[in-house]
Amino acid sequence: LLGGPEKPQLYPTLTFDSKSYLNNRWKVSQVDIDTNLKLNGQPVDTRNFNQQPHLSAAFYSKHDNKILIPAGILQKPYFDSQFDAAQNFGAIGMVIGHEITHGFDNEGRNYDGDGNLKQWWSNATNDAFKTKAQCISDQYDNLVVNSEVTGAVLGNISGKITLGETIADNGGLKTSFRAYHEYLKEFPSQYTEEAGDKLFYLSFAQSACSKNTDAFLLRSLKQTHPRGRYRVTGALQNNAEFARVFQCPTDSYLNPSKKCLLWE
Repeated sequence: LLGGPEKPQLYPTLTFDSKSYLNNRWKVSQVDIDTNLKLNGQPVDTRNFNQQPHLSAAFYSKHDNKILIPAGILQKPYFDSQFDAAQNFGAIGMVIGHEITHGFDNEGRNYDGDGNLKQWWSNATNDAFKTKAQCISDQYDNLVVNSEVTGAVLGNISGKITLGETIADNGGLKTSFRAYHEYLKEFPSQYTEEAGDKLFYLSFAQSACSKNTDAFLLRSLKQTHPRGRYRVTGALQNNAEFARVFQCPTDSYLNPSKKCLLWE
């Protein structure tokens, strides 16, 4: 679905004060809560947009099995009409692949195509998934978070807490790289294959760049999303195509011989 909601949420009963932002927000929140409570027990409307269009983010909803890409993220460094395809696929393409993969992560896999909580995998498939997912969890447990100021060790990523996001990162990166090469079959690149592939991975990494205080990094250790540096590192360590493109020596930091392979 491309575009906006067919029936946007309006607030005809409310009166707003241009000098009282918090009060306005409170009024809107109350109406939204009441509206959502009335939906309890009703069929899910998959066409409903429940996020603001200006957000620079992307979402997957397991309850109605859809991804949402707001207009706010369709700008640099994720997307630009003047970017080479390698840049767009490496950045926004990876984001879209990430959100799609959430449908098959440790939580999304428990919901069927209509967003219903349902056991739709065989026991053998469930067991295989858990084994492969545990590999990813163990891998990220070993990623050490260092201060960007002093270099001091602040802690380790929690593979368990971040598992849904790291599964999505790994699947999204591989999916987007394949999509990029499918695109090239119809729209050849101005670059050589090697240069285009390198640009793809550089765009992926650069879109995750950030500067972080120690306090922020410490808080992130208990959050579902690792900081950008570690999301990039973890996904690349499991990516054989990256190692091939950049000719990383076997058992180097970004090309360990043991790779965690879940969704190929």
